[in-house]
Amino acid sequence: MTSTFNTRPSTPKAAIGDDLAAVLRRISGTSPLDIMNVRRIVEPQAAEAAATHASEAALAAIREAHEAAQKAVEMEPFERWDAEFHKRIFVSTRNEFLTNLDDMIRVIRSQPPWTELKRRFFNAERKLQYCREHEDLLRALERRDARGAADAMRTHLESVAKNLFGTRY
Repeated sequence: MTSTFNTRPSTPKAAIGDDLAAVLRRISGTSPLDIMNVRRIVEPQAAEAAATHASEAALAAIREAHEAAQKAVEMEPFERWDAEFHKRIFVSTRNEFLTNLDDMIRVIRSQPPWTELKRRFFNAERKLQYCREHEDLLRALERRDARGAADAMRTHLESVAKNLFGTRY
């Protein structure tokens, strides 16, 4: 029996690398709003997967990042721990491709358009709001509540989008 799938010859690894490099060059200038919209699609699914796949050690690492973010007073340390909180959720999914996708998004989020936007809208009240939302998300993860984790992430990202862009999904 002949398969109808994979009828093209395989692409050499060098060509794949060139293709990926070209994609990365194109997305490096992606607008913060476009990245936010991708986050709103991908991160709730990552949270759902994390609720199911995270080890106890991974959950402890997520909690550690959350607690460090809570203790941060200035924007820079808070943003570092906030990014680490989200990264640890992706890592806890045990999905290498998903984790790499998050790495790409985080690189773009560390560029000047993003950092200036975050700096403009950062304040103590918003930090507390984000930490409360992170706590809700973390509790859902610890309960292994996949739907609750996805909903908590969605709520959090809608809050961030509203604060940064004045938009809702």
